[in-house]
Amino acid sequence: MTKKSMNFIPAALAALFLMLPVLLHADDAPPPLAEMWVVTPKQGQGSEFRKALADHMAFRAEHGDPRAWQVYTPMLGDDLGRFAIRYCCFTWSDQDSYQAWSDSAEKINTHFNENVAPHSEKWAHYFESMDWGNSHWAEGAGAAKYYAVTEFNIKPGHGQDFDAARDKMSQIALNQGWASTERSWLWASTIGGKPQESIIIPHQNFASFEPGKEDFVTFLSRHLGAEQAAELLQQFSGASWSTDYQIWEFQPDLSITSGN
Repeated sequence: MTKKSMNFIPAALAALFLMLPVLLHADDAPPPLAEMWVVTPKQGQGSEFRKALADHMAFRAEHGDPRAWQVYTPMLGDDLGRFAIRYCCFTWSDQDSYQAWSDSAEKINTHFNENVAPHSEKWAHYFESMDWGNSHWAEGAGAAKYYAVTEFNIKPGHGQDFDAARDKMSQIALNQGWASTERSWLWASTIGGKPQESIIIPHQNFASFEPGKEDFVTFLSRHLGAEQAAELLQQFSGASWSTDYQIWEFQPDLSITSGN
């Protein structure tokens, strides 16, 4: 995203919190892609940027933007001034169609350049691919207020080990009773840049962060046995060189509630 336009054109943060359609079964899964822009306002201009972004999102909706862009802000760490602008879900051919619409949206591009760009310091752009087959997105998960996102930075050459362990744990969770209306999760991978995978868990409030009666390690050990569970978890954790955890809060006043 540049000062020339607000096209949301292709340009990776895997903070995969979403306003997603309800997913009840893998066969009913939405399209696999999401697009996100992460912006840092200029020093001392956070309030001005927020107001400009709110006005611009309303302008986009009024002028026919077909995408319901959602906006989130981080709650943890020392870089709290960022805004994540995200849309899910679509295919690559959908992206071609949106790009064509965006290129012709002169009024929207001008409005962005005149109102949002002057308060923007830095933009980053990402595409993400959702792994619906290993995820469980229950009814209401896409309307959460908070999204806990753990990013796994994969070691070079260890992608297959990570994927195999993730797949096995996810299928056990899906088929042995961990998945429920209270427990949702979504796996996603960043397209481009260094290998990165993420798991996103929605929360309606802070009380839902309280641990349940049984944690996942205990659940996995109960179904695999302690030794096999430990080996699988070691394979999983050993495939990444670091992890990052963030809680993102949905900002409805900055978001487009529905596409046109």
